[in-house]
Amino acid sequence: MSWTLETPNGESLDVNAWNWRPTLELLEKSGALDADTTELLHYNIDVELTGEQAQRIAIFLETYLANIPAGGRVLLDGSNTTEPDSFEFHRDDLDRNYSATVLWLTCFRDFCRTATDGFTAG
Repeated sequence: MSWTLETPNGESLDVNAWNWRPTLELLEKSGALDADTTELLHYNIDVELTGEQAQRIAIFLETYLANIPAGGRVLLDGSNTTEPDSFEFHRDDLDRNYSATVLWLTCFRDFCRTATDGFTAG
């Protein structure tokens, strides 16, 4: 499953569920987005975020990423690791399959920074 984030001027960014789910957990825990919004963003339906929300995400990620090593990942529980992803599918513990890479979070931060008119996720 994947989502496409798109600004009103047509700029887009694609994300898979493996990166998206921990990203949403991180944004909710940080207060960058409220629980109702992050709940909706878990579904593959069109959800509109305002320019203000996009900028709040970008500001949060700017600060957050400063404390994670370049090859790091954010796990679903919010912890960080520099251990490379083995891409092994863990049937016994599905939460272990999810992690947001620093590369993804950096791309998302940059996308949000330019999304001054907001964006649609769906």
